[in-house]
Amino acid sequence: MPAAPFAANRLEGEWIGNYHGHFEEVIRIDSIQGRWVATKVTGDDNVPAGEVTWRADATTGKGEGQIAGEGFTQPRFVPGHLEILSPDRIAFHWREVGRVEYRRDD
Repeated sequence: MPAAPFAANRLEGEWIGNYHGHFEEVIRIDSIQGRWVATKVTGDDNVPAGEVTWRADATTGKGEGQIAGEGFTQPRFVPGHLEILSPDRIAFHWREVGRVEYRRDD
């Protein structure tokens, strides 16, 4: 469960996460129609830069994360949820796929 109510947190901006099997990547989080939308600034072989990596309801944290095969083949969204760990740390959990923890990009 989140450490604080989602709506009270300001998540907009750039964050850095270490995607398992890849490397550190930068995402940009924007607030769009009551949802946090995370778009990759730097991407990888599966989900490239410019694509949504995850999106979550700004009130509940429930959402979905994008997965794809190498070369961005068969992209799809799977259930997931956002967890706020602290003002400068968050994590997104892709159900049955994994978790990425992010830190603010100062």
